[in-house]
Amino acid sequence: MSEIVILEKLLWALSALLKAGLFTLLLYRRNHRVYPILFAYVLITLLQTPVLFATYRIWRFDSPTSSTIGWGSQGLVIAARSLAVMELCRRALSGFRGIWALAWRMLLATAALVLVYVWAVSRPNWQRAILSADRGLELAMAVAIVILFLFVGYYEILVEPVVRYLSIGFFVFSCFSVLNNTILENWFDSYATLWNLLGTLAYLASLLLWIWALRKTQPEARLEPALLPEGAYYALAPEINSRLRALNERLSQFWHLEAKSS
Repeated sequence: MSEIVILEKLLWALSALLKAGLFTLLLYRRNHRVYPILFAYVLITLLQTPVLFATYRIWRFDSPTSSTIGWGSQGLVIAARSLAVMELCRRALSGFRGIWALAWRMLLATAALVLVYVWAVSRPNWQRAILSADRGLELAMAVAIVILFLFVGYYEILVEPVVRYLSIGFFVFSCFSVLNNTILENWFDSYATLWNLLGTLAYLASLLLWIWALRKTQPEARLEPALLPEGAYYALAPEINSRLRALNERLSQFWHLEAKSS
């Protein structure tokens, strides 16, 4: 077990180095303007490392204070990661305002349902609640990425390679986290050390994929506040077929009418 602890510390240091590299790369390539929420997520995870290190140096690893700070910071990281996945979905669907208007409402509703369920079943133990929320939100993120890929594949939408690589990184980490947290919840005491080690390995794989994806400067793409004219969709790229155009126009009209009525 001591060998696992030593390896975990080495991998933890490596992950901190890679996070610093990803943070620097986002700034250097100015991709923090293109993916501001992803940038915020990386910054939060980067700050989490020295905060936890200082916490464990001041208090013991198994002290109540360390536990509170550790699990609290993890809850913040989970929230930031969920928003980063939503940002990738927005990037992929940025040309279709109507579809995106439906998508972000569904994503927020799913996250809200997960949190309500976690609060209902884990109220006596807030640490278990964060663990359950982590598992639920990671599962929701993995499903959202799969649905996104199926959607863009079915309608033959061209998605930037960087969005695909970033999404795959989140998907791999989310799938592993669901499995890892499920095992941890059932064998908390005996599995905690191995859980940290395997979680760090999965995160390292995702970090390497994100660094590769963001090695170049990405063009900015923004959602304009006004709806596109109806005829503008016919002048867009060939991957937008008639079914997708009709769906987007119907949804755009729906949300536009909703906004007027409110």
